[in-house]
Amino acid sequence: MSERLTYLFRRYFDKTATVDERDELMRLINDPGSEAMVTSLMEEMYMSGKSAAQDPFAEGKREKILNAVLGENSTDSFTNRVVPITSNRFLWVRYAAAIAIFLCLSAGLYVYVSRNSSEQLGLTKSRNDVKPGGNKAILTLSNGTKIVLNDAKDGTLAQQGNASVVKLANGELAYKQGVSAGEAPVYNTMSTPRGGQYKLQLPDGTTVMLNAESSITYPIAFTGKERMVTISGEAYFEVAKNKNMPFRVHFGAQTVEVLGTHFNISAYNDQPAFKTTLLEGSVKISQGQENQLLVPGQQAVYEPGSHKFNVKTVDTDDILAWKNGLFLFDNTEIDNVMLQLARWYNIEVFYKGPKPTLNFTGEIRKDSNLSRVFKILESTGGAKFTINGNIVTVEKK
Repeated sequence: MSERLTYLFRRYFDKTATVDERDELMRLINDPGSEAMVTSLMEEMYMSGKSAAQDPFAEGKREKILNAVLGENSTDSFTNRVVPITSNRFLWVRYAAAIAIFLCLSAGLYVYVSRNSSEQLGLTKSRNDVKPGGNKAILTLSNGTKIVLNDAKDGTLAQQGNASVVKLANGELAYKQGVSAGEAPVYNTMSTPRGGQYKLQLPDGTTVMLNAESSITYPIAFTGKERMVTISGEAYFEVAKNKNMPFRVHFGAQTVEVLGTHFNISAYNDQPAFKTTLLEGSVKISQGQENQLLVPGQQAVYEPGSHKFNVKTVDTDDILAWKNGLFLFDNTEIDNVMLQLARWYNIEVFYKGPKPTLNFTGEIRKDSNLSRVFKILESTGGAKFTINGNIVTVEKK
């Protein structure tokens, strides 16, 4: 077991472990007999990543964080922010968090909540808390009528040409039938507010998941030689195959063309670059005279300064974290963290005094109340967050 544990540890440390390998690692460290080796590996991995002289934490800070995660008794107020977990069923969650902290300290501050855990954090109650976002969207019909989808009952919501707009029992929006050939195209637009996301089934069977503060405009039936939609914000597509009618997504000055594939587009106007990530199949992305083909696992980022696409291999699980109910930070600057939180919790963010120069790494569930998220972020010791209605103030700690 020792050789396997060492191998998995190194894979985890190098960020090359698969999902199955990470799960196996958690199972192995749950074995009480591996405690000594786990401790040794944590220290070895940490020391290989950063020398003590380069340690960004004050002396003893790592031990405080470790104790807090493991729920050990301490007089330090920091440790009171996490309720000790007494159930053996969640023992591996505590060790996993501790390991993750040690592995990531060399890259920056680390926060962690297991995606598989029902662990409850001990939080100070706040009268000014914000609930997480949910399935919210507005459908704008071709005549300008707006339907608030989260308030609408299941069943037929409207008639558009020869197509029925239907809210399914699972909450998705779908279209039944379609316009007859030769009729002028009829367009609908679905938009999500801050604090909202929604799933749509297009007339051809393609499914689209919109992230918060996003929109998609599409015809109620696809006719002619192509299937064209326009988006803003972020959307995940699973495109129905039709080799005779390519599917094209237009966003900004870029277009993605596919026959049938799974991909994610992040095209928020307040971000410096648009990102297209391919999960399955193949796509061609173009802007002006520049074209780029992607294979699964690749992401294309158009660099405005160089006027060309920068292609890199990425972890697609990270890219789809938003769709799978997670905030996932990978050495993410505080500005970007707060931008993601602002979209999901519909908050306005202001900085008081010098802006904290912090990077965060880890996972937080999107179904957490905002106060819980801030307690986790504050546990790093670098920033303080104050909630007043939908206004959040961030200051250096």
